[in-house]
Amino acid sequence: MIIADLIRRSLRDFASNTAISNGVRAFSYAEVGDRSHRLVNALRARGFELDDRIATLGANDVTTLEWMLGLALGGFNRVALHAMNSSQTHREMIAAAGARVLIVDGVYYDKIKGDSALLEALDLVIVRDSVSRDDRSSADDHDDSGFVDYETMLAESDATDAHVDVTPDTLLHLAYSSGSGGSPRASMHSHSSWVSVTLDNAALLPRVTSDDIYLAAAPLTHAASTVVYLLLSRGAGIRVMPHFEPGEALAIIEQERCSIAFMVPTMLQMLASHPDVATRDLSSIRALMYAGAPISVETARKAQVAFGTVLFQSYGQSECLPATCLTPEDHARGVAGDESILRSAGRACLNADVRIANENGAPLGVGEIGEILVSTAGRMLGIYGDPEQTARRITADGFVRSSDIGYIDERGLLFVVDRKDDMIISGGFNIWPAEIENALLRHPDVIDVVAVGVPHPRWGETPHAVVVLAPGAAAEAADLIAFCSAQIGSMKKPTELVVTSDALPRNELGKRSRRLIKDLYWPSTTPLERQVSGA
Repeated sequence: MIIADLIRRSLRDFASNTAISNGVRAFSYAEVGDRSHRLVNALRARGFELDDRIATLGANDVTTLEWMLGLALGGFNRVALHAMNSSQTHREMIAAAGARVLIVDGVYYDKIKGDSALLEALDLVIVRDSVSRDDRSSADDHDDSGFVDYETMLAESDATDAHVDVTPDTLLHLAYSSGSGGSPRASMHSHSSWVSVTLDNAALLPRVTSDDIYLAAAPLTHAASTVVYLLLSRGAGIRVMPHFEPGEALAIIEQERCSIAFMVPTMLQMLASHPDVATRDLSSIRALMYAGAPISVETARKAQVAFGTVLFQSYGQSECLPATCLTPEDHARGVAGDESILRSAGRACLNADVRIANENGAPLGVGEIGEILVSTAGRMLGIYGDPEQTARRITADGFVRSSDIGYIDERGLLFVVDRKDDMIISGGFNIWPAEIENALLRHPDVIDVVAVGVPHPRWGETPHAVVVLAPGAAAEAADLIAFCSAQIGSMKKPTELVVTSDALPRNELGKRSRRLIKDLYWPSTTPLERQVSGA
């Protein structure tokens, strides 16, 4: 079984089921199949072939699924660009992948159409929702010669299955991580490796059925897509949100009886704290997944009251996933009293192996801190176009070096301490930002926090932090520093702390970004060689 075969079987077996909707427009599996085949044939008619890289740039939409399925059926390598990245970063990713085609939303095309270097690197630009077919003659702000209109292209194409000779080793997609420093690098995933990821997700989650509706509140182009092929294999539906808004998400869950959802932690916190959460019937939710960071005890408690015992936290990277999972039962035990469980990333998944190693790669014992190494059935094949980096990232016995620092306790729980590059070295002492963040999150007035290291003339570096207070809270910076010091010691406490009620900046995947925090609050303090990738 490969992903292309899974897609064909699902399109056939669940033809009349609703595959995807946005609340206004919906496509059945048969309609998604028709449009996916048209996309394949349109690209092949223009000279694009098996293994060509096709970049995509857009928000969640009913047509997002056909981008994924059509490119998979055609044997193309999908390169998903991050919508919040700059035009320069898009250009770098397109160049690094050698992408020949860009399929892009009209709103994002408007932002990049002046970047001649980006567009000239491509053989074809296809724009979705560029302009209404009825209004083309009056659309003076669109240069029709500069792109192909997506819907027009599909309408002119054949809906017959091209039966491209896709093999297990054919690349399915190139996954760029959210790192900020250096040249962009993408992990390679094949049709075969992603079947393994799909099977791992099937073992991890409650049994998916054709009655399930998946709320895609996070971008389907990235982490929220990891369960898509599992959903398709069972004939489930996908309800997309182009942009996340917590009140709207709660209303959709209630009205459309969504049963599975994926969130980043800040989304989950916003849902659990929203004033509407107590007035909505959220009993349809069977699995509420989040990834990227732990959640606070208070958020876990609120989420459990609102949704029930349904929380799953998974840990992994685009290079290797899923690695570990914190189950609903783990969350329940954490809420009931053993709060340390909630600071963990859970235990290794069924087909994963996780170990901790020192700088020389030797395994470490229980409770010892080192680099997290992960092996899964669906790990990446390597770093695209970079055999040297591939050799650095993958050990001789097939483990991926994560660049995350952590430890495994006597219960088998993995604790992610921080990113390798995020360590603060102050006066010769190693301080992990996550230590400071976890300590401050225990304060009842704190709902979000990011700690960073900034240059110091005497100590080399010193910790600083930005804290977001809960609505109505009034904790002072000095009190919070003292609170932190009492938990982790004076040496590790932040020497400067900013208190705000504003949401902290996130990177393109919704993760808190230390780089963005430094740029905003302490500009010009990040030496180029110490730029970090966000936690």
